[in-house]
Amino acid sequence: MDNSSASASGNAEFELRVRQALLSAKHSIPQLAVLLFAFKQSFNCNNSRQTALNNSVLIRLRGGLRDSDTVSLLSNGHIGILLQSVQGPRDLDLVISRLLTRLAEPLLIDGHEVVLEPRIGTALFPEHGDSVRSLVEHAENELNQAKNNTKPYTAYSSNPRSLFTSRQWMSELRQAIVTDQLFLTFQPKVSFSEERVTGVEVLLRWQHPEHGVIVPDQFIPVAERTGLIIPLTLWVLQQSLLQCRQWNDMGLDISIAVNLTMWNLEAQELPEQIEALLRDTGVPPKNLELEITETSIMSDPQRVIHTLNQIRQLGARFAIDDFGTGYSSFAYLTKLPVSCIKIDKSFVQSIAADRDNSVIVKSIIDLGHNLGLKVVAEGVETVHAKKLLRVFQCDEGQGFYYCRPIPADAMTKFLLQPPLAVKERLFAAESPETEAVKLAEDYNPKVPNLVLTTSEKPNSMA
Repeated sequence: MDNSSASASGNAEFELRVRQALLSAKHSIPQLAVLLFAFKQSFNCNNSRQTALNNSVLIRLRGGLRDSDTVSLLSNGHIGILLQSVQGPRDLDLVISRLLTRLAEPLLIDGHEVVLEPRIGTALFPEHGDSVRSLVEHAENELNQAKNNTKPYTAYSSNPRSLFTSRQWMSELRQAIVTDQLFLTFQPKVSFSEERVTGVEVLLRWQHPEHGVIVPDQFIPVAERTGLIIPLTLWVLQQSLLQCRQWNDMGLDISIAVNLTMWNLEAQELPEQIEALLRDTGVPPKNLELEITETSIMSDPQRVIHTLNQIRQLGARFAIDDFGTGYSSFAYLTKLPVSCIKIDKSFVQSIAADRDNSVIVKSIIDLGHNLGLKVVAEGVETVHAKKLLRVFQCDEGQGFYYCRPIPADAMTKFLLQPPLAVKERLFAAESPETEAVKLAEDYNPKVPNLVLTTSEKPNSMA
């Protein structure tokens, strides 16, 4: 793309916007990103057609960005995009994916169909530089690499070594999926009022032949960037539902919760795939709960709501995971077909010692109940936290206090006959009490003094 007259001032304007954003980012905004787009096109254009093509591309890109972002046509024929506030590499990948989707459909210019082949270079502040020049140069280098590759852009990498590591992980993760190196663990959710296990959350693990057990935080980002997250999630769903069916056949009416990522919610075929899995496994849809995060909801709210409604019509349920750590979700909370919110463990773990966090937790519980939602507290690790959550009328708890994530066979034994230490905890409210929990009195003066038994200690089950 090139149109010198239309883009003569593009460079100066774009660099000015980047410079202004850098000044702001150094004081308040965590990250910003610079993207450079170059295009191959299916036919040669004269000046008038080139101008029309440039305008059409700019309109499509503009439609996939926020009002605070900048898109400019540069003098070298490239298009520059400034993302004012980026939460990290995953956020950047999501934006690029959205823009590529908008550019995938051919353009119609003077009766000619134009197919674009975009190539993209990216740079993140502060990882790749703290000046306009350093960020633009890094994006140009990435763009040149992308021009020589089959993929439109290179997934985020802070240095060449980490890029190599990502590629290596990608290859090994593919093998892990087909060679049974992956396995599931389960963590129970306990009702505070009924003192019983109501469901379990599924947590994925990777038994690597050389590195041992690997937790999701180390390989899920690679799966998301490479597209492996789609088959990986389907595998987790299938195995989870098969296990749930086994428990149901044993007379255990247990629901099972599986996490979905923003990439899963972007897949249009997801509702049909879930419907097929429920049909094939014979699990009642009400026993499947799908956990989504505030960030995944806000990636494309209208599309996400449509997808969630389709799945909800099947009978499956939704919970918002890590509630309280995202942003801008309150406006959409009443529109989402969710039945539960899960308070992020970062608030719950310090609830007994940090009054501010206690206020936040109590407020979230009240908000959830006022909206008719069940509220689950994650990260319950002490009896102090458990008793405060009961005072706050939280519905369920989940955390190491009750049980660590354990494999399926161990969870089966747990469900059939909970270990003695856990039984004592499930009925701790009936035990002798000797030490008052002061925070509880502050929030509800009518509640009797809540006390702790000195023998109660965190659960040691691994």
